[in-house]
Amino acid sequence: MVVLPLLRAVIMGPPGSGKGTVSARIIKHFGMKHLSSGDLLRDNIQKKTEVGILAKSYIDQGQLIPDDIMTQLMLNELRGLDQYNWLLDGFPRTVAQAEALDKECQIDTVIDLDVPFETIKCRLTARWIHPASGRVYNLEFSPPKVQ
Repeated sequence: MVVLPLLRAVIMGPPGSGKGTVSARIIKHFGMKHLSSGDLLRDNIQKKTEVGILAKSYIDQGQLIPDDIMTQLMLNELRGLDQYNWLLDGFPRTVAQAEALDKECQIDTVIDLDVPFETIKCRLTARWIHPASGRVYNLEFSPPKVQ
């Protein structure tokens, strides 16, 4: 039996660049686990975990969540995926987060989405997010079923 090496990948790009869309295609095609920092944060906030309550306090104040909190959240999740190929979406966002990730994991590839600002602006102005579920809609190509 041949054991293939595990693939560790990161997808990066500004909001609206298509990370979620591209990630969905990659994980489907390559059978990878997808770990989105935004999804993980929303899940922890909804479940009122210790990290979720702390993160919400920063968000409610209009502040960014500190690197150490995001890093702890993501690395804890990655420890449960040590037997899987995975793709990180939305992490790391800062040098400190990247350095912390580098100490824990060897990243095999980084996908950097380079999208023109005007395209991103059009995408984001058409984006709606359902607050209760966190589902993302786009008025142009994926509108909500109920207005």
